[in-house]
Amino acid sequence: MQPQVKLAVLCDYALTSQDGKLSVLGIFSQMNLSQLPGVSPPFFVVVVLTLDRGTFPVRFGIVDPSGGSVLPEEPPPFDVQAEMPGTDTNLVLQFNNLPLSRPGIYQLQVFLEGRLIHSLPLSVQAAESEGMGQFRPNFES
Repeated sequence: MQPQVKLAVLCDYALTSQDGKLSVLGIFSQMNLSQLPGVSPPFFVVVVLTLDRGTFPVRFGIVDPSGGSVLPEEPPPFDVQAEMPGTDTNLVLQFNNLPLSRPGIYQLQVFLEGRLIHSLPLSVQAAESEGMGQFRPNFES
């Protein structure tokens, strides 16, 4: 059975309850920072995988718009265990103060057994200093 990504989102908060239910709040794909370079507010990456039975090494990576690694060193893989083939496996990962150096599309990557299986885009922009996209009505007919 091939691994399948059933869900992959960025969000403000996520948790898996004691009975295995996944709760995801504040899904987004864009981050506006007051200035760049800067750091991200806390956020979560949620990935739901369907796997065969077994233990699988999983690793996350983040690359900036030019393709360079955002993390100072490659994070070590962690093992994910699937007891029954075809059941969902929830991965919930929190990031705090992620260094973001420039505007553009960042990619949050998911690796399974050393192979890239999914990439999740995150658009990063510096917020406008005046009004942050303020609404201006047009009364002309």
